[in-house]
Amino acid sequence: MKTSTFNLVLFAFALAFLMACKKDDNNNDDNNNNALPDAVFSLNVSGAESYTFNFTLPKNLASDNAINGSHQTSTKMLSMMASSLPITWQYGLIADMNSMAKGTYNLKPGMSSFTSPSQTTGYFAVSGTITINKAELYQSVSSIEDWFIDGTFSGTYQDTNTPPNEVTITGSFSGVNIKAQQ
Repeated sequence: MKTSTFNLVLFAFALAFLMACKKDDNNNDDNNNNALPDAVFSLNVSGAESYTFNFTLPKNLASDNAINGSHQTSTKMLSMMASSLPITWQYGLIADMNSMAKGTYNLKPGMSSFTSPSQTTGYFAVSGTITINKAELYQSVSSIEDWFIDGTFSGTYQDTNTPPNEVTITGSFSGVNIKAQQ
């Protein structure tokens, strides 16, 4: 049952990830001529397993890695996912967040997750926070807004298949594209 739940959460992250991917459209009708920022991501895992991942995506274009997210006003939730491509490791967080505003928000226990490169272990958040230091609106089209955010995150995660295996996950990000639906 725990494996099914874990797979369901991974599927939800993958779906949100694919829906939030930004297409490069040279016929863009927006009035914003600003260049897209580089997305920078850093993740440190320590405890039962140890890993460090760092990458930069020039102009937010996925390459060997990807990161993006979404915010749903109706559910008051932020989701953000980072991974290698093809997926060998994956980190996703879900946090309670009313709007795209600076502040510190709690991760949703049991919904935020990390899959290690071994692909044999999956960890779910027990507790944690995400801090948004910068949130800039890039464009708004209809009821969809493009935001770019900077911040940090940290939390305690537990392997539900072999408790009490735990890891502490900390990291930072900047220039991450978030699609917000009002």
